[in-house]
Amino acid sequence: MLLEHSVHDEIGIELYRLLDFYILFPHLLKNISPLPIELKAYKRLIEKIPDPFESMLNTKRIIHELESLQTVALHNLLAKKLIDIDSFKDKKVKRTDEVLPKSISVAINEAKNVNEEWFRVIANELPLVNFSGKKGLKMRTGLMEFRYDLEGL
Repeated sequence: MLLEHSVHDEIGIELYRLLDFYILFPHLLKNISPLPIELKAYKRLIEKIPDPFESMLNTKRIIHELESLQTVALHNLLAKKLIDIDSFKDKKVKRTDEVLPKSISVAINEAKNVNEEWFRVIANELPLVNFSGKKGLKMRTGLMEFRYDLEGL
């Protein structure tokens, strides 16, 4: 769904995992601190995303446990030639020209989330924010280790 509706042709795998996490839990965008300048225009929109009825106590553990499911999903997409193998070897996710089965294409395009403004922010704006280092998304979200990142990559 993300690759079908993003303006970005290629997304780093770690960033892809983070974006996928926020698609599942968009209300957690509120916890990005400090909010990057690239997202300031969307602050009101982010604040309006409703919170779920139950609280999520350990989001770092959830994203860690989600990784194995994401890996299986990515490998299935590779097997179906829906994502590019060479990009994947370079730790990036890139959609191929392989046509999706009609039923899947319809389901993706009719999914409620793809019409939400917060979905467009995640798919199109979040990838513009620096991902690594002391001021990157990994640090701002608190969900991924950033201390060993090389600055400027």
